[in-house]
Amino acid sequence: MSPEKVRAFPIDRQLFLVKEVAAKLDTLHGETAASFWRAKAAELLDLVVRSGRDRSAAGDEVRRFFLAVQKELLAGATSEVTPVLSA
Repeated sequence: MSPEKVRAFPIDRQLFLVKEVAAKLDTLHGETAASFWRAKAAELLDLVVRSGRDRSAAGDEVRRFFLAVQKELLAGATSEVTPVLSA
């Protein structure tokens, strides 16, 4: 198969990576969380560009990854046990 036809698995579908980044972000707050995300986004952008995607498509892929991380964080927040009050 020629290299032009090979496509890397999209990063937003790499569940281990999504869960790992979400878990890390869940422990961080404020500027620390923002700095972590900026560094991770830059790292992922470089990774996707090196895999052969143009910068615009790579940016879209990193944004989809961010949305997957946000969904994971939301899923974790809604699955926490909440006490039920009875009257």
